[in-house]
Order: sequence, then structure tokens, then C-alpha cells
Amino acid sequence: MKLMLKLSLLALLTLLPEYRPAQAFAGSKLSDTLPLEDGTKLQLTWLMPQKNASAPRALVIIQHGMMRHAINMMALARSLTLRNIEVLLPDLTDEHFFNPLFPEIFARAIAKKTVDPQGNPLPQKLLLAGFSAGARFLSRVAGLLQTEHLKLRGVLLLDPVIGENPEQQLGPRLDVPYFTILAKPSRCNADGRIYPLLESGLFETQGFRLKSASHCDFEGKSSDTLCYLYCGLSHQHNAQAVELFSTEWISGLIDNDSPSVDFLPGGQVFETWNKRGVFDTIFK
Repeated sequence: MKLMLKLSLLALLTLLPEYRPAQAFAGSKLSDTLPLEDGTKLQLTWLMPQKNASAPRALVIIQHGMMRHAINMMALARSLTLRNIEVLLPDLTDEHFFNPLFPEIFARAIAKKTVDPQGNPLPQKLLLAGFSAGARFLSRVAGLLQTEHLKLRGVLLLDPVIGENPEQQLGPRLDVPYFTILAKPSRCNADGRIYPLLESGLFETQGFRLKSASHCDFEGKSSDTLCYLYCGLSHQHNAQAVELFSTEWISGLIDNDSPSVDFLPGGQVFETWNKRGVFDTIFK
């Protein structure tokens, strides 16, 4: 049994070069803490764009999934900083995810945050992007966040995982754009339990489900062997699609109510990917 496990691991490791950690970026990586009302502090990681003539275009909060960490969402975060976007990555514990009151605690704490670790005012435009249980978490935070200095421009749900209890469902659908990318059903995304809700249109969103994607593809190059062993690998075009469309949708929402038509159904880039057979469902 141990020999079979070792052989499986070796076979898996031969596939990992496609998923090497993203190289260092030109911006700054900073640490900070978020004081909570119970007296504890939440660890925060900030990615700041390379300094240029203009201030960061927006702030994006990216939330990792359960049993994961901020470092596992670095690939998407670095892609956004290249678009002059400031990124905040909270490091939640599984205890936070299981606490039904924590979305409200987090929302109140974030509402009080007005400057980054360098003392600069936060950008006024805000977007939320969550993966797995982190997508469910931020969807609930979105409905609770009340702040005068941040304007929510949109919500991105990356293979969201929901449960059966009321507090494990998505938060209320706000009057902002929602975009979603799903993986194929698996044990890592609760067998795709979110899919019927989105396909029915009861929760309005735009996006697609990838035909062969693994749950790990949403972490892209910043995923790791632990995720691959439990959730599996897939062709690298799935991770590329997640990063490309996530980055373009977020970047487009910063300046407009909708991303560039090229990256929406019917658009040139979207249909090029569609013709390759990468998607199996499209949400319009």
C-alpha cells in the first residue's frame, strides 16, 4: 500500500512543472493585521503594484478556500497587480469558515480599514474574489459590508462550495455584477452543489463551467501537491482560463459596469475558448 502511494506521488510530481510557483513580481508584498472586535487580529497579506505615476485603480480582496492559505491565491493576485490593482489576501482559519457570525465580524473590521500598510489611502473601488468556501464567505461579506470610503464594483465566485445549512449558502444577490467560474463536480467542490442554483438563474451571474477542470486549477501556479493529491490535476488550459477571464473581468469592472465584450459570451476571445471545447456550460 505504501509503495503504491509513493508511486502515485512520483507519477503526480512528473506533472507538476506546469504548475511551478509564479515568479517574483515587480510590486511589493507586505504584511499587516486586521483588528477584530474580540481582541484578536487577522493576518493580512498585501500585494502592491509597482509604483508609477497613477495610484492603484482599485482594491481587490481575494479569499482562499478552506484548509488553504493566502499564498495559494498568489497567482491570481500577481496577475491583478500587473494591471495596477492593489490586492488584499486575508488568511482565514477553518474555524473562521465554520463560524456563522464571522462574515459580519470581518465586514465590520474591513469597513474600518482606510489605509494600506504603507499609510496610503485605500482605492475607492472595491471588488471581491473568493475561491471555494472563500467564495461563499465573501458573497456573505458583500451583503454585510457598509463603508463610505469603498464602493463595491463586483463579485467574482471561483468554484464556490456551499452546504445545506442556511449560513452555508451564498449571501444575498446584490445589485452589482457577479461573475462565476466552476470546475467539474468533485468531492472538493461538494459535487458541484452550486451548479443547479446558477443554471436555474435563481442566482443571476455570468461566466462558465469548465468541462474538465480540477478544483486546484483555481489556485493555478500557486497551488501545491497537497491539493493535487486530494483534488487531482487537469490540463493546464483550465488554470489559464481561470486566470485570464478572472483578470479581464475584474479589470473591466473597475472602469465600467461590464468587462470588455471580447471576454463575454459572443465576444472574440470568449468564443475562441468556447470553440476549443473548454466550457460545458455558459451562464449569461
